[in-house]
Amino acid sequence: ISKFHKDLKQMCDSHFPEGNEYNLSHAQMKQLCDEYFYLPARSEHRGTGGIFFDDLSATKATLSFVEDVATGWMPSWLPIVEKNGSKEFTEEQKHWQCLRRGRYLEFNLLYDRGVKFGLANANPRVEGVMVSAPPKIAFDYNHVPAEGSEEERLLKILKEPKDWTV
Repeated sequence: ISKFHKDLKQMCDSHFPEGNEYNLSHAQMKQLCDEYFYLPARSEHRGTGGIFFDDLSATKATLSFVEDVATGWMPSWLPIVEKNGSKEFTEEQKHWQCLRRGRYLEFNLLYDRGVKFGLANANPRVEGVMVSAPPKIAFDYNHVPAEGSEEERLLKILKEPKDWTV
């Protein structure tokens, strides 16, 4: 996870050095991500963070940044998949994954600006919203992970975002 975030930071820093004309920085985009992808009813963030940028000026420089983000995330994400892809998972771990996927759907339906805008339209595309949902999700009432578990460790991170780049 640290490599993923360090790669994002390097991308941001290479396009937006200190004092850049857009007044953008990795720290700012990380904060925007932490603020936007937040579930206030649960006091937790939707994931381990990243960057969020919205309303960029349409210039060659910002287009180059967006292109680098679009093509650059895979080399930093793929090692995570390669490291964990062949692991065996228990039914409890699979259920935890479904609970986290449920948070994704919860965020999209309750908080995502784009989804809210689309559903407020005169001809809402409900199917378009629903097909973006993961195929398997779960919701448990007041689920509390086991003390000392990896799930508890992750939940602590989701409640208190960390800077993975230090």
